[in-house]
Amino acid sequence: MLPRNSPECLAVIIVVAVLSLAGCSGGGSPTPTPPARPPQPAAAAPAPPATPTPVAAAASPPFVYETKGRRDPFRPLIAPRVVEPRTRPKTGLAALEVGELKLAGVIWEQRGFLALVEAPNGAGYVLRPNDIVGDDARVTKITPEGVTFEVKGAIIAPQAHAQARIVELRLRKEE
Repeated sequence: MLPRNSPECLAVIIVVAVLSLAGCSGGGSPTPTPPARPPQPAAAAPAPPATPTPVAAAASPPFVYETKGRRDPFRPLIAPRVVEPRTRPKTGLAALEVGELKLAGVIWEQRGFLALVEAPNGAGYVLRPNDIVGDDARVTKITPEGVTFEVKGAIIAPQAHAQARIVELRLRKEE
């Protein structure tokens, strides 16, 4: 390090200042001036207009984004997680339809009647009022003679009151 008031320090500062000013002047060569235009001759008839060329087309071709190996810039970096509901396979009465059931018997208990039904595979079920069978059938009434179901049909158009049909399974009379 040089002391601040020494003649060597002053000489270094002067050399740096001269070099920096010399670099800014452009090397001492003057900037060339554009050549003057020749005077226009007076024309008797105007020349036909030339078709202008588009500046953008003449300058360079349009930019094309190459997607090879790159991500889509318009997609979010973090994709939303979509949770699909898990559906369990239907078992028991939920997998059956009213037409597949066979009424095996009706029993009575203190709270009312219960219906004994049999599935096509031989499995037996006990039905109570308001039990659900399949997707769209509900037990409405159990009597000593049979069981009544209220079946809602497939809704094609949204309706305020879907029409329900009544299906009844009756016991066979023993002969």
